[in-house]
Amino acid sequence: MNYTSVIIDDEAKLREVLKIKVDRFCKDLTVVAQADSAQSGFEAIVQHEPDIVFLDISMPGGTGFDMLDKFDIVTFEIIFITGYDEYALEAFRVNAVDYILKPVRTEELVIAVNRALERIKNKNALTGEYAFNRIDYPRKSKVAIPSDNEYHLVKVEQIILCKGWERYSKVKLVNKEEIISSYPLGFFRAMLEKYGFIQVHKSYLVNKEHVVRYLKEGTVIMSDGTTVPVARRRRNEFLSHFG
Repeated sequence: MNYTSVIIDDEAKLREVLKIKVDRFCKDLTVVAQADSAQSGFEAIVQHEPDIVFLDISMPGGTGFDMLDKFDIVTFEIIFITGYDEYALEAFRVNAVDYILKPVRTEELVIAVNRALERIKNKNALTGEYAFNRIDYPRKSKVAIPSDNEYHLVKVEQIILCKGWERYSKVKLVNKEEIISSYPLGFFRAMLEKYGFIQVHKSYLVNKEHVVRYLKEGTVIMSDGTTVPVARRRRNEFLSHFG
């Protein structure tokens, strides 16, 4: 299977060198677009929906982090390519695969790409193989929630909501347990939408079956009493699920 990538960096020479290295040493990956700023990078990602994004941090008109903030859901894997080492902690807070300092060494690039591809394959497996009986008995289905080095097999009906939390996710269950996963909210949206989960806010995905009340100011009350904000632009879509 061939995967796609976008390179976002304001240095044209770096972009070209990186593309050559990807073409030569990462056979399962194709560079489908390049961009030289946060805005053009955002547009390239929206247009091409890549699997992997090579992202610089310091660019004219906004940083790589500014660009990521424009996405409600980050569905792609991030490999930072930068000349600065002081942003490493922040990079891993956004669940980046790797943080490579310029000039890019081929060995480091290949390791980072392989790690990203492994993540993607794991996600695909979790959204497919680990969902049981999802068509005939959706409420009784089980999904696998990744947490550290294990998977929690949980019935869909036991999940109240998922909350994006510092680029991680918290999965809240009816037994008051919270599972913290290193996967972003977008992963859970892709896995759970088919079961009637609704994204009501960039940080919240709720189980329709556990919605108790909707307050007109834009708040949802869940079955456990949790209050969840509904983004203004999502309110009509949310209410349409109950019409």
